[in-house]
Amino acid sequence: MKAFTKLVIGLLLVLIMVIGWWLISPLFLDQTVDEGLPPVSTDTVEMTEDPEAVAPDAEDEAKDSETLGLSGMFMDGEKNYQTSGTIQTINADDGLYLRFEDFQTTNGPDLFVYLIQPGTETTEGISLGALKGNTGNQNYLVPEDVDLTQYSTVVIWCRAFDADFGFGELKQ
Repeated sequence: MKAFTKLVIGLLLVLIMVIGWWLISPLFLDQTVDEGLPPVSTDTVEMTEDPEAVAPDAEDEAKDSETLGLSGMFMDGEKNYQTSGTIQTINADDGLYLRFEDFQTTNGPDLFVYLIQPGTETTEGISLGALKGNTGNQNYLVPEDVDLTQYSTVVIWCRAFDADFGFGELKQ
């Protein structure tokens, strides 16, 4: 019976050490990402005899004017979490992207990128996925149905600690 008790205690200690490493290691380990710009087509549309055949409709132009030229700066989050860098929107072949440049944030476990409406809780926003790295240039595809004039705050959120590590406001 003593051997079984020692085995259980040993397994619990190993489990505690693994969980502790998962929670603490991001504080002194950086993960750098350096993604290039999203793919943008260089093809030009040839003019035809019917100019309306290639002209975008008014709805498409309105959507593009709402999303082009949005940018912002990251600011520190709550507590002592530090975040800096720039955010900009980029129209690419496969959709609209948020691009983080010269990005740097305090590392932590379970970090995610969220779009939220100003004044709302992060968990009520739209997740763009896990943060790819705590330093460097990176791109995040924005879902087609998201209006960045409404969801204009970008948040770096830690699910494990339920804490905002940083945020930035998108503006024209």
